[in-house]
Amino acid sequence: MGYRVEVFDKNMKRVGEIDQWISLDFTVRFSQEGSWQILIKDGTPQSDMIEKGGGVVIWQDGVADPVLSGQVDVYQKYWTKVQHTGPGSLYIGGKCHNQLAYSRLAFPSPTIPVPQQWQGWNTRGAAGAASLAMWWELEHALGSSALTDRRMPHVNTGSNPDPEIGQEVSDTLRYDVIGTKLEEWCKPKSIGYRFIYNPTYQRVDLKLYKPRDRSKSIRFSTDLGNLREYIYTLNAPKVTRVIVACQGQGKERYISQKIDTATEAEWGRSIEGFVDRRDVPLKTGPDGSPVLVTTTGGDGIEDIGQKPDGSDWTSLVTTRKTELAAAQQAYADADTDAERTAAAATVTTATNNLKAALTAAKPTAVAYYLKVVSDAADAALRDGEKSGNFQVYPIDTADCQFGRDYFVGDLVTVVVDGTEYTDLVREVVISVDDGGNAQDVNPKIGQQGSGDPLNLYRTVYDMQKKLRRLEARM
Repeated sequence: MGYRVEVFDKNMKRVGEIDQWISLDFTVRFSQEGSWQILIKDGTPQSDMIEKGGGVVIWQDGVADPVLSGQVDVYQKYWTKVQHTGPGSLYIGGKCHNQLAYSRLAFPSPTIPVPQQWQGWNTRGAAGAASLAMWWELEHALGSSALTDRRMPHVNTGSNPDPEIGQEVSDTLRYDVIGTKLEEWCKPKSIGYRFIYNPTYQRVDLKLYKPRDRSKSIRFSTDLGNLREYIYTLNAPKVTRVIVACQGQGKERYISQKIDTATEAEWGRSIEGFVDRRDVPLKTGPDGSPVLVTTTGGDGIEDIGQKPDGSDWTSLVTTRKTELAAAQQAYADADTDAERTAAAATVTTATNNLKAALTAAKPTAVAYYLKVVSDAADAALRDGEKSGNFQVYPIDTADCQFGRDYFVGDLVTVVVDGTEYTDLVREVVISVDDGGNAQDVNPKIGQQGSGDPLNLYRTVYDMQKKLRRLEARM
């Protein structure tokens, strides 16, 4: 597998090709910033070719589109007495063109200049198919619909995607880094994007695409000879019993417990954990059941709080509050003693009706907060649950090669000990020697190598069981 490197200037015009280098390393990532770095001899035509604002396009033999393109971010002079002698060597590197998405913020009001943002929205919603939401954000942040001083020259975001692809998006934006937000929208694996150099028009094009399902044709296994190494690990749980403590003092503090009985039976251990949720207004009642923590005002009306969205627990409470406010206003507007006496009676009735509505609404509030307590326990159990880690290290073979047969964003399958695991190719790290030939091609599948690895306990557990059955028959 061979690679070549072309160079463009700050105006995206092709200026030549680097045909001599010491080493070339680059990383292609699914809907994230990739990176590239080339080491060349200083004081040569190659070292003078890349200028500030310019960059490189990396091509793979037999593949129609560039594997990666991006602008230069760093120049580093390197000299040693042994290898990098004479004029020394030069490291030149940068990010791929997906960096463009990380260079812009999602303004609350994209059509208003920054000094006038106060006149626009506080936050802005994003909704619809993921392809439409992604295109709209990029088009209005750096494309032809952006404010004049925010438009990126030589970048083409295209038009409204048709047909739309990806899952439905429903989000709220306020100065979010667009690239980071797009990462979130691409997590369901139903859409991907990349900015890539277009040699025909000498510009950078935005491409939105649906990940290809190649799980049937692209398979990695020891039997096929395209797995260099695999490691799988099972870890015992860190917590199996969660105790959640709410408000209340001393014996009145409401305590709830949730137990993962299945895990305790499997691993033969029980481990307790504590979660402090003093923000949850529940305490223990005289009979041991949870009751709502309330306060009572000088008018004798309890404050039972409201829902998180600021509305009352029941519509009846809202109605009774409205009636009491009207009665109080009528009392304030009364002109005669008779009117005041009648209005006072109405206020008393409205007050009693509101008290009754508040009392009737307490079970609704308690049920809501019990759900909060249960969710807190579930979250703590998830954080400390048994875990499985699965790492695979595929290699290129004559029958299965990156670029030619699969690319980042494709769904592929890994087969280990008779268990199949299908996920996205998240990134590929490639090292190329001075002859332009790939030395190492290392794909990373799923969340492998990320800071947020998936818990593949069930997959790894199945592998372990099948291996034990195989050993038992041998």
